[in-house]
Amino acid sequence: MASTSSTGMPQPKLYMLQYDYVANVIEKRKPYREAHLAHMGKQLEKGNLILGGAYGNPPTGALIILRNLSVNDIEQLAKQDPYVSNGIVTKYTIEPYMAFIGDALLSNDLIKT
Repeated sequence: MASTSSTGMPQPKLYMLQYDYVANVIEKRKPYREAHLAHMGKQLEKGNLILGGAYGNPPTGALIILRNLSVNDIEQLAKQDPYVSNGIVTKYTIEPYMAFIGDALLSNDLIKT
């Protein structure tokens, strides 16, 4: 059974970091793309980043799914991202992601009720 918070909701095991991008992001991100991917790649190597990428055609934002990090850790990760510090990201939000179903590779991250 999943651990629960004082509100009775299951404790999240995952968080989503959502970015909103500037207009014409494909052109504007070019000078920072390599540094952004290296920054996020460090979290992938540590096992903290599950999945990340832009959405929309053309892209209007990005969604990154993270584990093993606190909200404060994710806040620092975002603030240090070259896309954020160089104005490519106009806004970001951090929200719990309550995954109940998914691939067996993610079985430790799913909330079991």
